[in-house]
Amino acid sequence: MAKKKIKPTPAGILFLSAIAVLIIALITVVIVLISNCNKSENNPKRPTPTATAVVEASATPTSLPTDVPTADPSLNPINPDNTTDPGITPDPNSTSGPIINTPPAVETPEPTSTTGGYYTTPTSQMKKNAKDGYVKNDKVNMRKGPGTNYDKVKSNIAKGTKLTLYIEQDGWWFVKCDSKFGYIKKDYVAQGTSPSSATGEVTGTVNVNAGSKIALRKSADKDSQCIKEYTRGEALTIYYKSDDGKWYYVKVNSDGKKGWMYASYVKANGKVGTK
Repeated sequence: MAKKKIKPTPAGILFLSAIAVLIIALITVVIVLISNCNKSENNPKRPTPTATAVVEASATPTSLPTDVPTADPSLNPINPDNTTDPGITPDPNSTSGPIINTPPAVETPEPTSTTGGYYTTPTSQMKKNAKDGYVKNDKVNMRKGPGTNYDKVKSNIAKGTKLTLYIEQDGWWFVKCDSKFGYIKKDYVAQGTSPSSATGEVTGTVNVNAGSKIALRKSADKDSQCIKEYTRGEALTIYYKSDDGKWYYVKVNSDGKKGWMYASYVKANGKVGTK
């Protein structure tokens, strides 16, 4: 039996072509869907930024955003949370930021010449402001400190004895008398130069070698200020001597100047007292 050949018709060919196109389209759609699903899993979709989150840069901004917070002036500009950073030493004088309890600086006291509340030697400022004075009573004591409970430095100081006055303290004068320092009660001290009537007077002359001079000094001390120098034979009025007998308090008759001269270079025409 002979096989019957099927002869495709134009309508059949068109029908088959349509089916093929449809199948290809379906396969393409499936592949696209699968591909989009894979992309969504690997790259999640980011949220679209809102218009308020975007700030356009401008060379000359006309206004600031109204939602920017204003800085609180009470906060530390370096440390806005006002927390203390242990690695930073704050400025104790700063008015901003937290208050740090830093210990005050310890000032080194100026050294003084005091011992137990009284002076033993004058300071440089005392020497600069020193005054002349003298003992205005007889048999006065000079003590170690400003009070009768202190030990005596000198006893029975004669009336008219020259003093260097440094400072008044608790009713006493801190003074220098015959190269010693101590305190004499204010009631027994007078400021100025001792009057000639303080003691009896003895005449005398300067007794240095020819060509030499003797100094008239402000106090009975070789380091005291020199008032003037005099040569041999200068006439003197001697009032009294220092307690140790080494100095005379004198007046030079030619010019009336008064002060202390070393007794070894003065010839006294009589006995010179210590009162």
